[in-house]
Amino acid sequence: MCRRPRGSGFGFFLLCPMLPWSCLAVGADGAAEPEGYWEGSVDAPTPASLHGGSVIHVEDVQALLRQGKAVAVDVSNTPRRPAELAPGAPWLPLPHRAIPDALWLPGVGAGTLTQEVDDFYRSRLGRATAGNVDVPLVVYCHENCWLSWNAAKRAIGYGYRRVYWFPDGIEGWTAAGKETKVAAPQGPAAQAPPADRPALAVFDLELTGDLGGPEFAAEHAARLRTETARLRQDLEGTGRYRILDNSAAQGMIDTLKSQQAYLHDCNGCDLDVGRSLHADLVLVAWVDRVSGLILSLTYEIHEVQTGQIAARKSFDFRGDNDNAWNHAIDYMVRDLANK
Repeated sequence: MCRRPRGSGFGFFLLCPMLPWSCLAVGADGAAEPEGYWEGSVDAPTPASLHGGSVIHVEDVQALLRQGKAVAVDVSNTPRRPAELAPGAPWLPLPHRAIPDALWLPGVGAGTLTQEVDDFYRSRLGRATAGNVDVPLVVYCHENCWLSWNAAKRAIGYGYRRVYWFPDGIEGWTAAGKETKVAAPQGPAAQAPPADRPALAVFDLELTGDLGGPEFAAEHAARLRTETARLRQDLEGTGRYRILDNSAAQGMIDTLKSQQAYLHDCNGCDLDVGRSLHADLVLVAWVDRVSGLILSLTYEIHEVQTGQIAARKSFDFRGDNDNAWNHAIDYMVRDLANK
């Protein structure tokens, strides 16, 4: 079936012979469905259709996923080391954010696959769908990227009957304000994290300054819990650190919290927790709330063995709300990924 793309305006027309399966969608730039898989630049203009599948956009994707049966498949490539970096210079990519619960399967959207990657893709989809070819598959990568078109077409070739191509990609998803989560790559094309990552104990975020009164206490407590979990997850996703489970030292942490106003400023008590967890580093972070508009996020990394501050930085941000805190955490993780 040929579809007019959303917001295409003028300059879009359909070439539809009598046979519906021969229908080509052509945009003003001349992009049309190839007979096979696309072998050119993945950033070249993409078609407006997918023979045997459906083109889908943000709200429809969300509706499908809410039904609880669809499988989202992110086929973005893993990041490549910048060519301009000097040999031996450190490089750590940012965490890969994806639609929640999406499978990140890099490499399966190439025009030509090795037998190993093709076998993996077929097998991984089979596991995700329990072998049911009627389970909806939502395939995406970046905005108007041929990788997702190829991967969706390949899934159709495997026999899946409800394949949805999401050409808006993760950029369209985030622009619509939808939730994302850090994903880890799977499959032969995935890159394993380095084996020598330092063990990092991440303390719960703390809030200082003008707390806004007791009516804000529950809101702030919930936000601190959510952002702490997000911070741990995103730091693990960088591949830079091995994030430790603090539960083995939870009794010690609870005792310290009953004795200290803040664990980020407790004369080295965080180091004792780090030693009990066999950590190389501990991270303490806090948000100073000057007002409901003006806040700052600060982190310190302490070396457990020496007690020295290995890194420290503050980020000013505006707005005591989830979005503002999320952006501040993103900047913090980006900075920590390059330490």
